[in-house]
Amino acid sequence: MEWSNELILEFLDLYEQQPCIWNPKHAQHKIRNSVHDSWENISKNLSVPYSINDLKKKKDSLMATYRKLVNKVKASKKTGSGLDDIYKPDWFAYEAMAKFLHSVNQPNTTKSLEVNVFRLNK
Repeated sequence: MEWSNELILEFLDLYEQQPCIWNPKHAQHKIRNSVHDSWENISKNLSVPYSINDLKKKKDSLMATYRKLVNKVKASKKTGSGLDDIYKPDWFAYEAMAKFLHSVNQPNTTKSLEVNVFRLNK
């Protein structure tokens, strides 16, 4: 079965409602039964029937495209670039994914890194 853009956006909406799958800081993220139940919930509520395995494959495919575009945006934000120079993805699913995945994909700063930067600035 072919995935239409509307079906992909429907899937992303259901996926966003299950943070234990995509948010590593969620309390249930490492509990396999909770994650599986979330995938089942998506499978049951999607307007077209797909197996959990098919849903996971589609998620992997979407994430690969999303990560590629995020990296392209980051690369375009180099020092000295103006607002017009920043890459703006036109992929239909980018904004739908960015609204809930953007904060998850930000690297955490560590205390040791902060201390070392502080020492270098002295």
